[in-house]
Amino acid sequence: MNSLKQLIALSLTAFIFGSGCDKPIPVDTNSWSASQVVSQSRDSLASGLALHKWNNSLLALNGDTGSVVVYFLQNDGKTWREEKSSSPKSLLPLNCDPKSNRFAISRGKMMGDKMDVTFLVGSIDRDGSLRNSVEKNLPFNVNSFFDKPNPGVTFSRGPATAVFAQGVLADTYICIPYGLFGDNASGRYADGPFANGVFYSSDSGTTWQKEQISDFDAPEWSFCRTKEFNYYFLGKKADNTLCYSRSPANGRTWTTPETINKTFGTSGFIRCCISASEEDTAHLCWLDRRHEKKRLNPVYPNCENYEVAYCHRKDTDDAWSKDVILSKGLCYAYSPSISVEGDKVVVAWAGVKSDKDGRNEWNPSDIYYVTSKDGGKTWAKPMQVTDSFKNGITSGKPQVAIYHNVIHLFYIQGKLNYQEVSAGMAKLNQPPWPIYYTQRPFPD
Repeated sequence: MNSLKQLIALSLTAFIFGSGCDKPIPVDTNSWSASQVVSQSRDSLASGLALHKWNNSLLALNGDTGSVVVYFLQNDGKTWREEKSSSPKSLLPLNCDPKSNRFAISRGKMMGDKMDVTFLVGSIDRDGSLRNSVEKNLPFNVNSFFDKPNPGVTFSRGPATAVFAQGVLADTYICIPYGLFGDNASGRYADGPFANGVFYSSDSGTTWQKEQISDFDAPEWSFCRTKEFNYYFLGKKADNTLCYSRSPANGRTWTTPETINKTFGTSGFIRCCISASEEDTAHLCWLDRRHEKKRLNPVYPNCENYEVAYCHRKDTDDAWSKDVILSKGLCYAYSPSISVEGDKVVVAWAGVKSDKDGRNEWNPSDIYYVTSKDGGKTWAKPMQVTDSFKNGITSGKPQVAIYHNVIHLFYIQGKLNYQEVSAGMAKLNQPPWPIYYTQRPFPD
């Protein structure tokens, strides 16, 4: 009898979930400039542009078109110039200095129990060329990262550049976060070991040191810097906990990670956690599962109907602000992006108001955004940028930035083209999709 009641309750939940999320959200296409194709991805949503604050302006980078292409925002603050860079493709990802033309590139080459880490620090000219570079190579053994490795542990398989995430450059100080997991004899990812930490340099990249922060299973992390502190955000996959550690801005000692919330959403390759900072305030947004629904699927019982959540903290605050859900009116949200300029904050993401159960980020979606004029204390209602879902088109992986009171937005758009290669098997790889650009003044 109890089982029957549970079944009825789950069925009712599924019905309510499928029919009750479609709240009206205004379509704001007229406020944005006409979308223009500026580049293409490597494979549908699998890659895209990386947007940076650089040299008191903006820079966008794409290394998936056969060569590295750099897009520079021009002095008018509205147009972009494309330049092919002399940087080898393998030197991505890139970290930029917001106040100068300096950059830092980090990569790691893994083989067995060895990893060679390379840092390249220099500057980028507006013709896309790199100059004045300092390259540093550092060899590491697996035991340098994992304090208590199991017998036979080696470095994880996969793209070595994935161990690094965007860090900060400030004067002579550089700090770049990393995340690793080890391959063990059992072959089970959940068995670990894991390591998260930072590489930092106090002399513009001439010498480097490493500091471990946690041994969490945290495949999602983000990093930002305020006037007084560096912040390292960690999304733990095992228990859906979002936590943070921080250190003095030019310091070496990191605090023991503390919990921000326990409703962090983790799923596949979705970008779940992103942060930004301005002056004395750290801004954080993430995909949140507090209202996640269940379904009648013993293998995948969670619907992954995540929402975009946000909170902030000033250097003088004792705690984080009360978090707020930004994507109200949408049943699904993916890949948030955030930018800050003074007290102006913008968050963009991909999502849908309602859709069939079992969908993912690659299914048809639109781009949405929301703004705050008071540093994240209050927020306008969400607005819709694209209107492609109704035509079966996917708009995804937005990258957003505010510069001189203008919101700049890049996103990928295309249509899935499943090809059945055998009974019940579909071709997963998709062709390159166009990357679009649009902009609008920050709303009054």
